[in-house]
Amino acid sequence: MLMILLACTGPDTGPVETSPIGVGDGSPGSVGWTTILDSDGDLTDPRDLGFDEDGRLWVANREDDATFIITDPGTNSQEHERRVDPYAEHFMEETSALSFDGNGQFGSCGETRNTYNGQSPPNDYTGPVLWTTNLDIFANVNPIGLGSHLDMLHESPNCVGIAWQADNIYWVFDGKNGDIVQYDFQGDHGPGMDDHSDGIIHRLTEVEVSFEKDAPGHMVIDHETGLLYVADTGAGRVLWIDTASGEDAGRLVASDPGVKQREWEGVDWGVLIEGLDKPGGLALGDGALYVAEWGSGVIVEFDLQGTELRSLDTGFGEEALYGIELGPDGKLWVVDNGTASVSRIDP
Repeated sequence: MLMILLACTGPDTGPVETSPIGVGDGSPGSVGWTTILDSDGDLTDPRDLGFDEDGRLWVANREDDATFIITDPGTNSQEHERRVDPYAEHFMEETSALSFDGNGQFGSCGETRNTYNGQSPPNDYTGPVLWTTNLDIFANVNPIGLGSHLDMLHESPNCVGIAWQADNIYWVFDGKNGDIVQYDFQGDHGPGMDDHSDGIIHRLTEVEVSFEKDAPGHMVIDHETGLLYVADTGAGRVLWIDTASGEDAGRLVASDPGVKQREWEGVDWGVLIEGLDKPGGLALGDGALYVAEWGSGVIVEFDLQGTELRSLDTGFGEEALYGIELGPDGKLWVVDNGTASVSRIDP
């Protein structure tokens, strides 16, 4: 009986290779696609997406400064709502990037020079914003006319990427100045208030990045190694930065009274990948880095030494592939700006 059983089970061929972008020929049809939300749900200009601690999917819609919040995404019980903060024309003007801390808060920043939706000339008084995922507060409270934001610092116009590090610390891609900048909000001021004076800013002036208009320049942190990965869109490369390196090189002027802005130098950094077609979206997981090429619509999977493993042509075409995110299910969720939709890749 034992001999018959062994004969029926066949040889051990080892584990089956898997990947969030599939292991087929890399064509759009080599994976399944599940549309989560599109223009029928009033999406018009989606740019980035992210998951909160309760598994809700948040989508930034740049054109109207709106945020879409999707509960039970990709299931039969999925529901969504569209919210616009009471003072979104400043705090969520042209949102381009989101980053969630997994503990009830997230950061955002916008590709804007602060025109209050065209109501005034640009004054560059803008940068990353801190928010709560509490739906009783987000876009619902407005105590002194400044909406529901928890905090804001104002030194990075045309911000196209943001990544949470720890506590209330975030890194951003400052498009106007071509810098990578660390923002520490420290203690937030509470919903809708305006005391930003305890902020600490470290500007990495030795690491130059190239802003590409209307393109994402996303970033992601490996919390095990402390390495920050940056999509340097205009230069066609992905950088790595050791967030534990560097030293204070002196004071810089800040827009907000009391805020400490410092130059940070001697940072360890380098080029991980080059020769890409306008890399924009980034996702990190299971020892792999996923790079979304804004210029081609292709998602490329690399190991953390920069070796290409495989790729997937989304079929979105040029300048349509924006944010990508590895969801709680281990699958990639992607933004197609060309069709104003968010989809899940089902390999």
